[in-house]
Amino acid sequence: MEPPEGTGGGAAKKPKPSPAPPIAALADDILGDILLRLPDMASLLSAALAGKQWHRVASDPAVFRRFDALRRPPLVGFLLTDRGDMPSPYRCPNLIFVRATLNPNLAAAAANGDFFFEDLPAVDSDAKEKGYDWHEWRLRGCDGGRLLLSRGRNGLDLAVYDPIARTAVFFRPDAVFRPWTHVVCYAIVVDEADGSFLVIGFTFSYMAAVFSSRTGKWVSINMETVKIGNSDVKHNQDEEDEDVYQEEYEDDSFDSFSSDGIAAGRFAYWRSDTKKHRHFNPVERILVLDTATMDWSVFTAPFPAGESCCVADMPEHGGLCLFSSKEQCLQLWVRNSIGGWVLKKDFSLLNDWMKKIRRAEWMKRVRVLAARAGYVYMEFWSIRKANSYFLVLNPRTMKMSVFPNNPEDPHRGPAFPFFMRLEPLLGPDEDQNVHLNSV
Repeated sequence: MEPPEGTGGGAAKKPKPSPAPPIAALADDILGDILLRLPDMASLLSAALAGKQWHRVASDPAVFRRFDALRRPPLVGFLLTDRGDMPSPYRCPNLIFVRATLNPNLAAAAANGDFFFEDLPAVDSDAKEKGYDWHEWRLRGCDGGRLLLSRGRNGLDLAVYDPIARTAVFFRPDAVFRPWTHVVCYAIVVDEADGSFLVIGFTFSYMAAVFSSRTGKWVSINMETVKIGNSDVKHNQDEEDEDVYQEEYEDDSFDSFSSDGIAAGRFAYWRSDTKKHRHFNPVERILVLDTATMDWSVFTAPFPAGESCCVADMPEHGGLCLFSSKEQCLQLWVRNSIGGWVLKKDFSLLNDWMKKIRRAEWMKRVRVLAARAGYVYMEFWSIRKANSYFLVLNPRTMKMSVFPNNPEDPHRGPAFPFFMRLEPLLGPDEDQNVHLNSV
């Protein structure tokens, strides 16, 4: 009788496992999943040097966007506007540009950039209103090294301008916004992966549309969720109880969004004009569009009306976050499990330099401008003088860079950090030091 298998004459050999496929045999989608598990952009840049396939997959926009938010963008300077007594945000003829870089290449870009868009075509016109030339280009937004501009009484001429390369894309919203109702709030969101952009616009009549540079077309987008949410409560003009009226006004505040929007990663957001209408509406609303899903949302800010703030796209905190200023402190707000806002951290900005300059120059207010890749960009300005200081803070290390601004006149309109667009990954055969130095 033959012994049972595995006994007597010795144990049977275990079958050898199939050899793992060579790394070069991995499909692009599997390699992409692997690269998405890397911790940071520096790791992705190193992985891209492994070969042509790795570089191709690492450069894919779907992979690249995941890490792009982790790279500190190259700051060139700050664009400041002054609306003066003009009621609308698209009337901002007075601009200054403040250089804010120690990098010689970026300094050269700042010196040669057309930040006052003087190379764009102008139209001679006698149509002026109190010194306002309707045919001058007006700054409406800034993101990813691009400026969004409008021209004309109704702002029907639009341009997205690269002031470094001095190239522009011109388009008009005739098909979606009629001239006689063209009081439109705009925002621009640039995709750092390929340089394409979206321009979003909406009116008080809940009409909204988005222009894509990829298609060169406008497409209407639905605002029904915003419209329904703001039409549930009607005002009672005979109501004598002021508290009731204020509560109802808070629920019907969509028409208080009359300023242009700001980009924050994949989000575009608009703040309500509560500071101008505080006697009517004591709360601040923020309107947000997620450009990945084209979903709108409106929420009440978790801090007093009039506080400076910005929206931030922070994947490490679940995406949509807020930074706000409170005196000389910076506050980070994140969403909890039920969609409310929780104060995550409070950062005091009062180091020795801030304390000294606060006393010497009567610097009082911190204006939060933007938050990108873990850095917060702010302006520290005086209530008595025209000068100010731009602050770039790393909240993780509390290291702060300071750039002085010494204008003759105060510029208290919208202010925009201007970043060079982050370049895609270099070729796999190029020097590794070039890659790592770009982080």
